[in-house]
Amino acid sequence: MRRGRPNDPGRRDRILDATLAVIRDDGIAAASYRGIAARAGVPLGSMTYYFPTLEGLIVSALDTTRSDLEPRYAEPLRQARTRADVVDALVDATIGATSPSLDDIRLYEEIRHYGARNPKIADVLQAVEDDAIVMLDRVVPTRTALAINALLWGWWSHRLAHVDGTLDEATVRPSYAALLALAAPGHPFHEKEKNDA
Repeated sequence: MRRGRPNDPGRRDRILDATLAVIRDDGIAAASYRGIAARAGVPLGSMTYYFPTLEGLIVSALDTTRSDLEPRYAEPLRQARTRADVVDALVDATIGATSPSLDDIRLYEEIRHYGARNPKIADVLQAVEDDAIVMLDRVVPTRTALAINALLWGWWSHRLAHVDGTLDEATVRPSYAALLALAAPGHPFHEKEKNDA
């Protein structure tokens, strides 16, 4: 079998996307080379060219979810100028324009579930968590960032458990506002907000 340069440069990305799609629909336990190849529309024999092990493929695919944080967290928080802006960004990330779909939340729950049992997936989970805290550190102290991140994941889990329910802004907003109110007044973001007022 020829092992030179692949003649389909987009194939690797399609395989990763298909892996995430399979996990969203059926969970990590259902992921197989055959099923992923069929979903990606690639020859089964090409799978090991890009990903010699199924575990390596799954971990690589899950690691790509870290890029979801850029539109969901990073950019809105970079644009924030006041604590009210931060609360707006967090509400949007929970139930608004930048919030994940239920399918994406199922994917995140798979990462958390399997991360408790698989050290390599645990590394992905820790990286996602660390990225989120770094983004939040810009606007709140680390202790508050940890609480906000935990609350956000909790709201997402609530949405998944209550798919027929309504999680509205009147419920979500006060919890974030309360955490922001507890943030240390000496944090650089809050000092800048005070100086700009």
